[in-house]
Amino acid sequence: MVSAAGSGYRLGFVGFGEAAFSIASGLREAGLDGMAAFDVAADREPFRTRIHQRANEAGVTLLDGPEGLARAETVFVLVQPSAAMAVARSCAAHVGPEALYVDLTSLGPTDKAAVGAHVTAAGRRFVDAAILGSAPASRHRVPIVAAGPQAEEFARRFAPYGMDISPVGERFGAAAGIKIVRSVLAKGLEALYVEALIAARRMGVETEVLQSFCAFLDARPALDTAAMLVRSHVPHAGRRADEMRMSRAAVIEAGLDPLMTDAIVRLMERTAATGVVESSGGNQPPTLDAALDILDAALVSATKPSVS
Repeated sequence: MVSAAGSGYRLGFVGFGEAAFSIASGLREAGLDGMAAFDVAADREPFRTRIHQRANEAGVTLLDGPEGLARAETVFVLVQPSAAMAVARSCAAHVGPEALYVDLTSLGPTDKAAVGAHVTAAGRRFVDAAILGSAPASRHRVPIVAAGPQAEEFARRFAPYGMDISPVGERFGAAAGIKIVRSVLAKGLEALYVEALIAARRMGVETEVLQSFCAFLDARPALDTAAMLVRSHVPHAGRRADEMRMSRAAVIEAGLDPLMTDAIVRLMERTAATGVVESSGGNQPPTLDAALDILDAALVSATKPSVS
């Protein structure tokens, strides 16, 4: 660890876990020198050894406290979501007024906007950013979306090092919203694979199920598949609910709690109950946008979900 005295840094990190290390090591290879990090876990085991090893490997100087962030041109915050506001309260005031405070934590849009409001109230330049993909796999080239008045500047600063940063507007929370809703698709697909493939394995048909489903996915571009499924959902949700009840029985017979299958049944039943099949004349809407308009309008009067 080093004290707050010394020269400036091109980039500072708050939190130096796997994602920060992956980005830092990639940036170092891309030619970015002068990086530092502050991590509250850097002085205690079982984290200390790994953090110091990673910092040494990535050429990152470990700081004794957040005061050292004052010398960073840009600060990347990569901490647990529950710690994002606490970090803003304890660290934002130490960041230079001309530096960029880039919050890359996985927060929802409302919480990210609240962090942004706190940082800007402290007179600092905030960027709402979100990682869309795997930092350990793609390192500094992992796709990132960014929002806020300084999002364009953020993208310009790191473009020379090969970072893939896409500004998505000036409203704090916009980037976070993209990531969080996208996660419904990414993590939902993950959960579906887990439930379906374990059931298939127990039935002795794992290879056949996986290969046939992958062939279905590979048959057309992903966007076309999304459009096809949502468009056909409008007239066929009721029939698909019946099929999924049979799927549910099969998953239970395989000895699994059908968590995902139950959710699919409920969603199909909900759509069928809105009457969209009758109102659409049993026909598929012509486009994905048209299908989403129909489904969105049909659900307007539904009871709003509770937030726990």
